[in-house]
Amino acid sequence: MKSSVAIPAESAPLAVGAFRRALRALGLYGENPATVSATSSRGFDILRIAVGLVVLYDSWAVLTWEHKTEMARFLGVGMGSAWLALLVAGVAFLELAIAASLLSGRGVQVTGWLGVVYGLFVWIAMEHGGDFGRDATDPGVGLPYAVLFLFVVAADRLRREGDVAHNEILALARVAFGLLWAYDAVLKFQPYFLGHYLDYLAAAQKDVGAGSWRGAYDGMWIALSTALGPRTVAFLVGVTEAAVAAALISGRGLRVFGPIGIGLALVVWTTAEEMGGPFSLGVATMMPMALLGTAILYVLALGYVWALYNPLDWIRGGRRASRIPAGDNRGV
Repeated sequence: MKSSVAIPAESAPLAVGAFRRALRALGLYGENPATVSATSSRGFDILRIAVGLVVLYDSWAVLTWEHKTEMARFLGVGMGSAWLALLVAGVAFLELAIAASLLSGRGVQVTGWLGVVYGLFVWIAMEHGGDFGRDATDPGVGLPYAVLFLFVVAADRLRREGDVAHNEILALARVAFGLLWAYDAVLKFQPYFLGHYLDYLAAAQKDVGAGSWRGAYDGMWIALSTALGPRTVAFLVGVTEAAVAAALISGRGLRVFGPIGIGLALVVWTTAEEMGGPFSLGVATMMPMALLGTAILYVLALGYVWALYNPLDWIRGGRRASRIPAGDNRGV
């Protein structure tokens, strides 16, 4: 059902900032209100709180010995260095502040942009752009975090202004997420991944224990991949990621490829990424921002896509433009 959405008069901005003008110059005006689902603040609140809980866990985990060891290696200093203690404390405080903001719903615009900058810093300075090399299988974790925070910022603005058609940040988040999936897809077509796809599943099964229920779960995917052909499955993973990327960049077919992306990300998270584990050391990984794995961040970001392009609209028999009344503060 086609309709239009206007910015409520009381919340209309007096002027468009330079950043928003730049986004519009790139063609990123917002989402098409004729195709976006009807939404309310409740769904976005749930997603915001979920992101806040992930960051809250991160703020605790950065204080662990394993994480400090990695940070010391990054700085090139000893474990007793004052610079190391200062950096670890600063990162923990930053993540705790972001988590508190997301959980409370206060100051989300400021902390959301801090999250974007922090994610980009981790991706560039510590992950070197995802270490695009022989055995790389994903673009790193800092960039997915930055994209996820873009969705957080965009959803908070939608809550305040109630206008999806002029939410440039929302369009930026969708396109950036599409480019991230495209980057991911390119890595999946590298010869190393195509030839070693099954090795990642086997390594995950070994880590969790072949005799455990998670080992049996991994074994099921190993058996299925073996039956279909490991190289064929690896190729299909790349094709699927490319299709999700195309849908996100174009804004078309998201009611189909959004759920497909969620399914794929959950499979990756529960198999090769071991749900972010192993947790026996008290921390999932030594790298900052990677403490629950990477694929779960894709799931959360796709949660925003689901809210905006809800596949259940087909069951309901129609689509309505997204509208959240300005100032709507209904919580969960």
